[in-house]
Amino acid sequence: MSAVHYADRLRPVRSSDTTVVDCAGARVSAHIRGPATVLVVEGEIDICNADRLIAAIRRLIQPGTPFVLDLRAVDFMAVSGFRELLAFADECNRGHAAWHVVAGSALRPLLKVFADHHLPVVGLTGATAGSG
Repeated sequence: MSAVHYADRLRPVRSSDTTVVDCAGARVSAHIRGPATVLVVEGEIDICNADRLIAAIRRLIQPGTPFVLDLRAVDFMAVSGFRELLAFADECNRGHAAWHVVAGSALRPLLKVFADHHLPVVGLTGATAGSG
């Protein structure tokens, strides 16, 4: 089976202060907010688009600039998407990146199941928030 690439869907669409990248079922938009970049992810993250989404996130962050990964608008996150997010988090942690994740309803169950996730999650209360 050959891999299908959607290079045209990974091209940023620029508007006045926002960059939007379509990742085949999910979208990520980058917004400059003061000294940080806020990356808002919408849609569904699964095995078909998780690697494309993380690749788009990598391209949208600026080295040395803090960023927030806002996942509140994610409707569904498969374990494969969570696995890609954890690998990305390891990269960020090794590079001492200043970043945080804002969890939404699709991510919260995975954070509970995989409590040793080491994600820098903000905006949660209880044991899950303290484990990142």
